[in-house]
Amino acid sequence: MPSYAYRAYSEAGVRREGVIDAAGSSAAEQALWLQGLKIVRLRSAPPRKTMADYFPSLYHISRIDMIMFTRQLATFVGAGVPMSRALSTIAEETPGPLFKRVILQVLDDLERGQNLSEAFARHPSVFPTIYVDLVRVAEMTGNLEGTLKQLAGYLRRDLNTIRRLRSAMIYPAVILVVATSVVIILVVFALPAFSRIFAEFHVQLPLPTRILLGIVNFIRDRALAIGATAGLIAVAITAGLRTDRGRYVRDELAIRSPIVGPIVVAAILNRFARTLAIVLKAGVPLSQTFDAVIQGTGNRVFQYELNRVKDQMQGGEGFSGPLTRTRLFPPMLTQMVRVGEETGTLDVYLEQAGDFYEEELDYRIRSMTALIEPVMTVAVGGVVGFVAVSLISAMYGLVGALK
Repeated sequence: MPSYAYRAYSEAGVRREGVIDAAGSSAAEQALWLQGLKIVRLRSAPPRKTMADYFPSLYHISRIDMIMFTRQLATFVGAGVPMSRALSTIAEETPGPLFKRVILQVLDDLERGQNLSEAFARHPSVFPTIYVDLVRVAEMTGNLEGTLKQLAGYLRRDLNTIRRLRSAMIYPAVILVVATSVVIILVVFALPAFSRIFAEFHVQLPLPTRILLGIVNFIRDRALAIGATAGLIAVAITAGLRTDRGRYVRDELAIRSPIVGPIVVAAILNRFARTLAIVLKAGVPLSQTFDAVIQGTGNRVFQYELNRVKDQMQGGEGFSGPLTRTRLFPPMLTQMVRVGEETGTLDVYLEQAGDFYEEELDYRIRSMTALIEPVMTVAVGGVVGFVAVSLISAMYGLVGALK
């Protein structure tokens, strides 16, 4: 609940100053009047310091928080609850300190006479442009509840897409970590012991063991140079990715790669179709929010081509034609856009396209997982098997030497 600093006078003329917690400035005024105080000054009190102020990197506003906030706000609006009371209640139930503070700041802006969309726009890192634009149009059309429900569904589907992509990478990451740990343990602890024993008996190590020992010695003797080279490469890549050209090349490699590329493209097409559909369904002019749709793709190759599409649309060339000429969008999507544009039902066809590419994304992820599992098994088995053969052959060689 927000806090308000006040200065007031009692009926006896005694000056009073303090801080009061209330759902809004009007509620704070009413509470002070009930105490028999005449208010001279009332303003928002500075927010109390929290752990998020001292350790900001440990806190963030998650997509789940945004989904829950949007759903709750839609429910309150549908029930006819005043916006100030709705935001105050949501803030009390929000566990995250950062998001709680943002909601209270939005509430304070509303108390000062700003619209909800204007208050959201003051926090671009929390509420994206498309979110603000849709709320602004909903305020003008009086369909705030329906728009908030659409936004909640859009955010939920977008979160599900991200979760699918992350889950597809869990299995190979776990296998790689486990295999690396096993190899390091065998090489660091077992191999030196065998080397010392063979040296004591003046017996030559088996060929696989010598190869493995040579690799280990090479890495150990040149560890500084290898580490410095790896560090320089990492710094160079990081510096390159901070440039526009570097980000463009990274995004181009992401969509052109043989296995991951189709998954990334399916995710981009799904997000593009979903975002554009919800914008059109809300009645927002395409020219007004197309920049937000472009940024929502999250890929600079698509953003560059879609900016060209926007310029051609502003030149009167329509939408489907320039979209086809980018050669980034598959014929099925461009044909659906063409039919939707001709029939005036573009939002319906885009929703259908979004459903299709959501299923396509699931299929691509399952296919990649099915391909990665045997490849990772063979690769990891080969590395671990070579290390195991090297150590086992050394054990047999040691037994032969003792005989």
